[in-house]
Amino acid sequence: MTNKKFAVLMSIFFWAICFFFQGTPVSASSTQVLQVDATSYVVSSQWLPVGDEAGHVIGMQQREGEAVLSSGETAKYFTVSTFDSRRSKGGTSQGYSKFAFDDGSSIMFSWTAEISRNQEGLSTNQGEGSIIKGTGRFEGITGTSVFSGGQLKPASEDSRLTAIQNATITYTLP
Repeated sequence: MTNKKFAVLMSIFFWAICFFFQGTPVSASSTQVLQVDATSYVVSSQWLPVGDEAGHVIGMQQREGEAVLSSGETAKYFTVSTFDSRRSKGGTSQGYSKFAFDDGSSIMFSWTAEISRNQEGLSTNQGEGSIIKGTGRFEGITGTSVFSGGQLKPASEDSRLTAIQNATITYTLP
């Protein structure tokens, strides 16, 4: 066999191997973890007494503020929620939160939380959520969040009821 025929045969063999034994494509996605501190204040809050016992209310609330992310970014923070709470016994809350970034991108969560009171009588909470949507550079994002936080000062000192939430977000981008 001449060198030229051998080279052609080896070339065909090489390309056949490449064609038949293609590897699994490498995914560019990987799981990321982000720490977030979101400070917010009440924009609107409405509640009604349930009537079964003193201090038992149901209601809804809207908050706005700013989120500081461990990536160094900041985002506008918006949340809307409903709650069912007993003054000194705690309760539950559920809602939706959104981080809106300067470039127009956003991340939207749904969440549930348990409400309680700390030793100073301030409202606290802890909960978990799921990412339900991302836009812009977060299109296709999936993930979860765990969080805790609470009111910083009594209503007598802060009528806007400023609160902070500390969250750990675990996510994947496509």
